[in-house]
Amino acid sequence: MLACSIGSGVRRAAQLALLLGLVAVVACKRSAPPPASATPRLISLSPSATETVAALDATAWLVGVDEYSSYPAEVTKLPKVGSYLTPNLEVILALRPTLVLVDDVHRAAAEALHDAGITTLRCEIQTLADVETALRDVGAKLGRSEQASNVLAQIDAAKRAANPKGAAAPVVLAIIDRQTGSLGGLVAAGPGSWLDELLTAVGATNALAASPVRYPKISLEEVLRSQPTVILDLSDASSHDDAPTLWQGVNVPATAHHRVRVRTDSFLRAPSPRVAAALAALRTALE
Repeated sequence: MLACSIGSGVRRAAQLALLLGLVAVVACKRSAPPPASATPRLISLSPSATETVAALDATAWLVGVDEYSSYPAEVTKLPKVGSYLTPNLEVILALRPTLVLVDDVHRAAAEALHDAGITTLRCEIQTLADVETALRDVGAKLGRSEQASNVLAQIDAAKRAANPKGAAAPVVLAIIDRQTGSLGGLVAAGPGSWLDELLTAVGATNALAASPVRYPKISLEEVLRSQPTVILDLSDASSHDDAPTLWQGVNVPATAHHRVRVRTDSFLRAPSPRVAAALAALRTALE
């Protein structure tokens, strides 16, 4: 008991020291606000927010992005400001942004940036409605409302054309993560997820529509119970192994009719303004 108490105390002390150090960094930087400029200096802390900036034709204003942002290609050359879950405040402050796009998970970072005199804009992007809201909000903040309206019109047109009348309604199991070389560690798209919305838009049925969570971890027994007519393997693992062969041992209609589809498009796995491309890719995969 004593050892546990001492260990806990040491951990708390370390955490407090880290917090005090972070506050000191922010305090030191506070006296050097971003330069006044007609050109915004943007930092995005999520791939979806980065794509929102790109859709508004404002990529040139980005001065830093999170480690996972990879579209458009030019953002891969920008300074990295930490991962999605752990943004690096010292790097962010050193880039002297005029606006930082944050997600809901970045509340602590947003508060610290606010204390340092940096403006933030919350872009919580999980669903299609969130994508549309982000386009409007970021567009308004950057003086790009006209561009936002154009992109929103394109999204509306893509949604209207996504589900041709008379098309079949396949039952789709959409896998977004699994272990390389095996069917272990399966994570699928459940109701309310980005991919679930795309499936609905093209007239398909999500095999896990009854799941209580948005991204459930599932077993092979659950795959068998769901009886999908199409398995859509979007995992990173599918680009490193023979996904159709791995799935062939699972006795469901999708494997019986050789309808295991592999796609690794980022706009299918995560919310993006590239809705038209996502819907087109999904329709092709389900043919």
